Amino acid sequence: MKHTVETLTPSQRKIVVSVDQPVWKAAQDKAFNKAASKVSIPGFRPGKAPKELIKEKINPESLFNEAIEEILTPVYSEVITEEKLTPFFRPSVNVTKLSADELELVYTVTLFPSTKLGEYKGLKATKVAPSVDEEEVNAAIKKLLEGNSSLVLVERPAKLGDTVVLDFDGYLPDEKGNLKKFEGGEAKNYSLELGSHQFVPGFEEAVVGLKAGEKKDIKVTFPTNYVKDLAGKEATFKIEVHEVKEKQTPALDEEAVKELNIKDVDSVEKLKAHEKETILKDKVSKAEADYYNAIMAEIVKGTTYVIDDSIIVNEAAQMEENLKKQVEQQGLSFEQYLEITGGKEEDLKKTYHEQAEKNIKEFLATEEIAKAEKILVSDEDVAAEIKKIAEQYKMKEDEVKNILSKNMEQWKENLRQKKIHDFIVSVSK
Repeated sequence: MKHTVETLTPSQRKIVVSVDQPVWKAAQDKAFNKAASKVSIPGFRPGKAPKELIKEKINPESLFNEAIEEILTPVYSEVITEEKLTPFFRPSVNVTKLSADELELVYTVTLFPSTKLGEYKGLKATKVAPSVDEEEVNAAIKKLLEGNSSLVLVERPAKLGDTVVLDFDGYLPDEKGNLKKFEGGEAKNYSLELGSHQFVPGFEEAVVGLKAGEKKDIKVTFPTNYVKDLAGKEATFKIEVHEVKEKQTPALDEEAVKELNIKDVDSVEKLKAHEKETILKDKVSKAEADYYNAIMAEIVKGTTYVIDDSIIVNEAAQMEENLKKQVEQQGLSFEQYLEITGGKEEDLKKTYHEQAEKNIKEFLATEEIAKAEKILVSDEDVAAEIKKIAEQYKMKEDEVKNILSKNMEQWKENLRQKKIHDFIVSVSK
């Protein structure tokens, strides 16, 4: 296949291909036969009418389009194989010459990033030796006990920390100053913990001091970064309190410890030891992650990359799209999300671009290390990991294999990534 290759940038190539005439003719014949089989002409079976009659029924442009589609991928595959190119994306394609006898295609190819590793052994980073003090243990236990709190009806006025059950209706003034209900501003028998900051600033504080059965009009101003229809507006909420409930947290004793239902923990001392161990494990995990990230930052700093910016832009766009889907699942539009969080789309794009670049560079560096050190997942690695999982969860190895079989390739890839991670840590200081 006659073609030329032009270097547009270090990571982009322009390939101009003059498709061999016999190949182009064969593609057109195939497209014609495919279209002809669907043409109905009175007096003839489908596809059996004279060629000239069939041609009158077929749009020549659609034939060319069908023939081009037929030829794009095989021509491209042949050329990049011959040129030993490794594309990252599907190429963009333009048709620059087109007739029954001639077809010229121009492929713009983004190449897979090239990476030249710097030093990746013996690199240094600070690793924190975590510790846990008594105050942290007490705070963790307090949180556990609060999770087992009960709400008890009281006859006194509500105070911060109480939960009230109330009805409310929200109103906004119209042009004449008359109050009118606004959509989404009402609820019946709503449970609200005072001081939880679930509602507009000033609302929960205004409920403090009310008893069951009492009513009140509360004026609040919505924040300027609230949803567009309400941002910065003054509203009136008419409320009626039905119940006031006090949170009662159990005292720290053996009975309360048993209520927490933590395995092998049946005394206050054992609970303290358990929480200390849990906090320490979390701190150790974070310290190890921070250490690895610091080593990876050094590896990336010493590595030379040639990455087309379109690769980073595409990755960043995918990250933004995932966020938009998550926001929509919560019942918000992306614009509402930005209003509520006070964020700006351009700042978000910049953040995602930086994160995408970091992710890609780290991935490329670790892949180069794996290649240099021949880090693979062997059958022995798989068998050892399956045995370890079986022992941990008290299962038979065949049961573990059966569960993993549904996503075996992904599981093996995760195992490979762990081996790369462990290797990088093992050769650092």
